[in-house]
Amino acid sequence: MREAPAFKPGSHHMKVKTALVGLWLMFLVWVFLPYTFIRLNQFFGLPVFILPLLVKITGLLLIGLALFVDVYLLVLFKIFGKGTPVPVEPAKRLIAVGLYTKTRNPMYLGHLAIYLGLFLYLGHWALFWLFLVLAGGLHLLVIKWEEPGLKKRLGKEYFDYLKKVPRWI
Repeated sequence: MREAPAFKPGSHHMKVKTALVGLWLMFLVWVFLPYTFIRLNQFFGLPVFILPLLVKITGLLLIGLALFVDVYLLVLFKIFGKGTPVPVEPAKRLIAVGLYTKTRNPMYLGHLAIYLGLFLYLGHWALFWLFLVLAGGLHLLVIKWEEPGLKKRLGKEYFDYLKKVPRWI
């Protein structure tokens, strides 16, 4: 009888699982949600703003900068956190370098910048509402789920970090 694969941190199976969950989350966040809200915008006949070229360029710059920052943060997770931002294989250590010295949630801020950039570039009113709903939702997620888990997992080191670095900006 063959044993079930071991999903131990660092194992091949865990890396595959992390990659699959990460790809699914990226699809959900970067493709499914914006597409769904654009379709809802069309379904409900919400406005599509024809924004000036400079605003559209600003939107593209926000998206590009946020994607660059997300890649940079993935590197910090791997090098300093010894893990990933994917919940199945979270960082094992506190990341308190780079942008994490300015805000405790630079990745979430990057995600929000992408949604705001999409609204500025495409002009769909529903994308702006998606940005607002996610801003509120992420705030609640951080306060109710993520921070309590980090306090429990990282202890005093995280409590000290909370005193030094703001949650958002």
